[in-house]
Amino acid sequence: MKKIFTLIFFLIISSNAHSVSKFDKELKKISKNNGFVDNKGKLYSKEQITDKKNTILIIYNHGSDYDQKTDKCTDSANNVAKVIRDFHNKKIKNFTIKIFRFCTGAKGWSKKEQTKMWKAHEKSGKLAVELKDKDGTPLINKQKQNQRRRVIKEKVDSFIGEGFKNIILAGHSSGGWQSIKIKAEFPEFVKGVIGLNPGAGGTVENRKDWPWWEDVRYYGFVEDLSQLNAIIITHDKDHFNSPKDYSLFSNLNSVKFVNLTESGCKKAEPTKNYHGITLTKCYADYEKANQDINKYLENLF
Repeated sequence: MKKIFTLIFFLIISSNAHSVSKFDKELKKISKNNGFVDNKGKLYSKEQITDKKNTILIIYNHGSDYDQKTDKCTDSANNVAKVIRDFHNKKIKNFTIKIFRFCTGAKGWSKKEQTKMWKAHEKSGKLAVELKDKDGTPLINKQKQNQRRRVIKEKVDSFIGEGFKNIILAGHSSGGWQSIKIKAEFPEFVKGVIGLNPGAGGTVENRKDWPWWEDVRYYGFVEDLSQLNAIIITHDKDHFNSPKDYSLFSNLNSVKFVNLTESGCKKAEPTKNYHGITLTKCYADYEKANQDINKYLENLF
C-alpha cells in the first residue's frame, strides 16, 4: 500500500512539473535574447555594471500576440523601443540608467483551453476562474498575460537579490499593462512604470464583440490602486486602447498621462498603426524635446 501511495504521489508531482515546464521550456528558447542593451540595441555583459547601488535599472517588456503564438523580443515591433534605448547611460541626478531587454512571450493556454474559458464566460457572464486543467492548474493562470506577469515579477526578484534596488518597469502594449498590474499589486517592489500604449485583450472592437476579453484584460488588477505610480503614453487613434480604457487611473495624482495625438507623429514602422506610435523615432525625438519621461524619472529619484 505504501508503494502505491508513493507511486501516486510521484505521478502527481511529475504531472504538475510537466504542466509548468511546458511554458518554461518555451520561455527558455527565447530567453537567450535577454540581456542589457545599449542605445543601439546591442547586448553587453552585466559585468560592466559595477555600481548597482547608483544604477537605475529599466526592465523593458515587449508587446504580445495571441496565446498560441510565441512572441520573440527581437522582432521589429518587440525590440526595445528607441525612446527607452535612448536612456542608456543617461544620468538622473547621481544615478546612471541601464536597460534590460526581457523576453517573456512564450505561448499561453491552448486553443482548446481558451475556447473552454470563453464558453464558460458566455454562459455565466464572468471569468471561470474555477476551471482547471487535468493537472489541477487554473486555466486563467495559463493565459499568456498572467504567465508573463509571473515571470516579470520573478525577474525583478532576482535583480533585487543581485543588488539592484532602483528598478523601473517599462513596456509597450501588454508589456506595459502587466508592468502596471505588478506595480499596483506590489507598490514597494519597483519605483515606477513607463507604459507605452499599455493594454491587453485585443482591439476595442474585439473586446466589444467578445466581452470576455475585457474581463481577461482587467484580471489581476488589485482593487486599491492608490499606490500606483506610472507614466502612460497614449494616442486617441490607438485602436487597441480608447481613452476610457485608462479611466480607472484618471483620478490618481501619481499617474501621469502623455497624449501624442497632437505630437505630429504619424503611424509608421514597425506596426504601421497608432498603437505602435511610441515605438517610432518620431516619438523618441518628441521625448527629447519635451522630456516627459525624463521629468517623471527625476521626480522619482
